Amino acid sequence: MFWLVLLGAILTLLHVYMRLLTRRTRSMVSHLPTYKCLPFIGNMYKFFGDGQNAFNFLENLTTIMEERRQPFVIWIGQCCFIILSDPEDARMVANNFLEKPYFYNFARLWLKDGLVTAPGSIWKHNVKKFAVAFSGSMVDDFLPIFNEQSRKLQRKLEVEVNCEPFDLFEKYLAYTTLETICQTALGEHDVTETIVTKEYYAAFNGILELIFSRALNIFLHPEFVYRLTPGYKEFKRCVSVVQNVSDAVITTLSKFVSYLSTKIDLFFLENGEVKFKTFLDIILQMNDTDHTLTEEHIKAEIDTIILAGQETIATAINYIFLMLGCKPDVQQKLYKEIKEIFGESKRPVLKEDLSRLRYCEAIIYETLRLFPPVPGVLRQADRDIKLKSCTVPKGATCCISFWGSGHSKHIWGSDALQYKPERWLDPNVASMGATSLLTFSTGKRACIGKRYAVTLMKTVLVHSVREYEFVSEADKMELKIDIALRPISGHLLQVKSRSGVK
Repeated sequence: MFWLVLLGAILTLLHVYMRLLTRRTRSMVSHLPTYKCLPFIGNMYKFFGDGQNAFNFLENLTTIMEERRQPFVIWIGQCCFIILSDPEDARMVANNFLEKPYFYNFARLWLKDGLVTAPGSIWKHNVKKFAVAFSGSMVDDFLPIFNEQSRKLQRKLEVEVNCEPFDLFEKYLAYTTLETICQTALGEHDVTETIVTKEYYAAFNGILELIFSRALNIFLHPEFVYRLTPGYKEFKRCVSVVQNVSDAVITTLSKFVSYLSTKIDLFFLENGEVKFKTFLDIILQMNDTDHTLTEEHIKAEIDTIILAGQETIATAINYIFLMLGCKPDVQQKLYKEIKEIFGESKRPVLKEDLSRLRYCEAIIYETLRLFPPVPGVLRQADRDIKLKSCTVPKGATCCISFWGSGHSKHIWGSDALQYKPERWLDPNVASMGATSLLTFSTGKRACIGKRYAVTLMKTVLVHSVREYEFVSEADKMELKIDIALRPISGHLLQVKSRSGVK
């Protein structure tokens, strides 16, 4: 009995001490909506469960934020998280805070100091040089690969015509976007045999699932605890499989390092042919002049660019096809636009076509608004900052909610929850949307691959929609969060031939 009383006294004193440490922060956010906090774990009990429970939690706090028109506060242990959905607040936070919270360290064994997980100082040192690989002129040079990969997907879909509904993401899209990013960003063309293997993709998905499951369990956050679990062993195994690919790519292409350094900025010759410079080419060339760029860092950037360029784009394209499948009027308008531009020809998409695909672009942005591939991003506050409805205290973590922003009636109007691509054809909405659509993030660490992603999506849609009609029940879709926003039901797609002939 004595020991129980002693333990209770120690825990009580520890709880009081921890409350005193966060007294200033609690006082500054006391007027914001939150859930009831439990000792030591805060609101973490709300996260217990699977990815579907996490999504339901996101929807619930989004509803509260919409009603109160205020940020929402979550306490994970003694760490304060302030959820933001207002685009102006999001830009203020993103432009002032470059550092990311400790959650991103869960991926450091895999991505190390790549652009996604790097400290602000390393990110600032590299981002401008890396962004060149995804500039407008470079993306235009990728169009032949985008067209070839889109034709390849279109040919694969031929076998699905008039068959049973299937999971487009799992069966085709994940591999299509992975092949594309390997060819455009890494210059690796023989990807089917060397990179896009079932073992690789299973390991890739395993990493995402393990990181997310760890994030949801506060007791696994300490590194020394996590290293004792079976999950850590599995995480190391999956990372090893993925990084073997990075090693293979670097070994294959490192012979170009000295060669690249003698060539002009945008092109180099290979076998007598002019070839665009890839993301990897730029990194290797940087290595000649920047000796702080180690081989480990190069591998980290390769893994990062595969994650960003493959997973998120495949997820976005999947949602686009699903929405087209349950919105036949939208799909018909897109088909009409494609026919007006391309006629009866099956020619590839050219640079000049991209700006004319206005309704296609509207569909892309509307889908990204309602179904962001990643629900949000985090930033660490290194000082107090005043927002419209609160002051973010130093030490708090700001979560910019793409989901909350995209579903806000205060931002998008009374029809915000309706799938309505036409809204983007209104010049006023399009102008507002350029700053209010947060899916590509905002501020200084926004996504450098926006143009790459939108161009690839347009190309895929042209090649597929002009050949096939798509049917889905996505209006009944249920979702979960697994780092990415993923469907768990209502996500099967059926393909029909527009000619009526299989």
